[in-house]
Amino acid sequence: MTRSTVASTRAPRTAAAAAPRGGGRSAPTFALWTVLFASVSACGGSADGPAADLIVINANVWTVDRDHPRAEAIAVIGDRIAAVGDAAQIDAWRGSETIVVDAEGRLVLPGFNDAHVHLVQAGQQLDNVHLKDADSPEEFTQRIADFAAGVPAGEWILGGDWDEQLWTPPDLPTRQLIDRVTPNHPVYIIRYDGHQALANTRALELAGITVSTTDPPGGEILRDGAGAPTGILKMAARDLVAGIVPPLSPEQRRRAATRALEQMAAAGVTSATDMGTSADDTALFMELESSGLLTTRLYLAPMETDWQDQANVGIRRGFGSTFLRLGALKGYVDGSLGSSTALFFEPYLHEPESTGMLTEEFTPFADARTRLLSADDAGLQIALHAIGDRGISMTLDLFEELAVLNGPRDRRLRIEHAQHLVEADFARFAELDIIASVQPYHAVDDGRWAEDRIGPDRAKTTYAFRTFLDHGVRLAVGTDWNGAPIEPMLTLHAAVTRATLDGRHPNGWVPEQKLTLDEAIEAYTLGSAYAEFQEQDKGTIERGKLADLVVLSDDIFSIPPEDLPMVSVVTTIVGGQIVYSADTP
Repeated sequence: MTRSTVASTRAPRTAAAAAPRGGGRSAPTFALWTVLFASVSACGGSADGPAADLIVINANVWTVDRDHPRAEAIAVIGDRIAAVGDAAQIDAWRGSETIVVDAEGRLVLPGFNDAHVHLVQAGQQLDNVHLKDADSPEEFTQRIADFAAGVPAGEWILGGDWDEQLWTPPDLPTRQLIDRVTPNHPVYIIRYDGHQALANTRALELAGITVSTTDPPGGEILRDGAGAPTGILKMAARDLVAGIVPPLSPEQRRRAATRALEQMAAAGVTSATDMGTSADDTALFMELESSGLLTTRLYLAPMETDWQDQANVGIRRGFGSTFLRLGALKGYVDGSLGSSTALFFEPYLHEPESTGMLTEEFTPFADARTRLLSADDAGLQIALHAIGDRGISMTLDLFEELAVLNGPRDRRLRIEHAQHLVEADFARFAELDIIASVQPYHAVDDGRWAEDRIGPDRAKTTYAFRTFLDHGVRLAVGTDWNGAPIEPMLTLHAAVTRATLDGRHPNGWVPEQKLTLDEAIEAYTLGSAYAEFQEQDKGTIERGKLADLVVLSDDIFSIPPEDLPMVSVVTTIVGGQIVYSADTP
């Protein structure tokens, strides 16, 4: 990178730099930008024509544009790509004020678009107790003890992301495991899949949970042989304790969002769909956007139970600026495989009395159907979490009914996770044109133990990325951060190798479901852009599209797939502005 480029990274993205978004008006369309840039491209950056604000040179550009997959350089005016071509073509755009990013022969891709994150929760977790890699009950307890030593008495201990599947035997933790090290703190820590939690005795007492407390609809309080709560709360039962946890202060919320945005920039994530966005988070994102401090483009999906908040003021899918948009809804149909709450047609092998459960939100299912029919009729986009094969099948039934009752239109209905399907439902996905919003890292994580729960036959149609593509289903790739790491290289590695985290499947768990690298990248960029009605503005490196780019340390097309996790981000560019540089202290 040139000296001028490094200097430019020291200034944050400003509202002035984002001027093309201004006034809350619709940004010029991709087609209009293409016409405008085509009209000046012959002049280039000579004295007779405009100069680029930024150019990327000496690059190995993979555009994800199937008609023009490769290039050597890129020119940017404002927040849009003005030209993509060979070195000589782009050098003509150089002016005296042009910022030059010398890629030094490195690979340049469109910025990654994470189709499923929980941004503030991920940022908040950076300040909470970390338990994801605690590989024994003893380590689990010790980490909580060490963390509690630095927390004032009476304050809550939160976070966790614990995973009992790392333990031998993989028994669920209990309140007794942590009570002795947290006598002065209420504790509420979440399993990494987000669908069950552990509360210590003090937290249970504060919530009024006793031996006589009944299970809420769509939830379960696990109990010991005497009927006393063990501390494990599944699904809706979590709300009994979560509801009394003090909310984030404005300062804590802003810190969490800022830290998360910094991590995303460093990972090369230039766009994301934020799932289950709260009203407080939405207000914060609006403040950051208006101040020019939003360094990742966000599409917000508040809970579908609050669909009228958007519909009543006329918000429809894809409403907003190029940096912050509303119009989507997130809902939870069932739970997760890890918590044995994903809804299946057949019982779990390790819990033969259970097939999982619907969430409280979808109990009764008829009430959710009524809400979603109204939300769809209002023009809002619907994205539903469904993991078990029965949960997915019920969601497909519902989506089919929406189209019949409300009439045909471009809905881009999404099923989030879409993990376990019966064979017949792949064709239904395609016929109904439903987007499969998937997280490959979950496959290599769950693949350590999934067959113990559903068996090898049912596992053949689990995380079935290849089968989806073979049926013509559109994929959008994401991470579910903080349920999985935000780093795209780990996601790509999972998609193309399916090598489980425990090392037991180095050649891939259900290897016939692997994606090729170019397929995975396309689903992670253009596929995710399509899933939020933005494929005309981003997802590929083309003239007229938003200048969202990432420079990688290595050419991931020329290294062994197993080396993908070693690749790092050198530079991240959002809207023509450098938001991350590895060269900047």
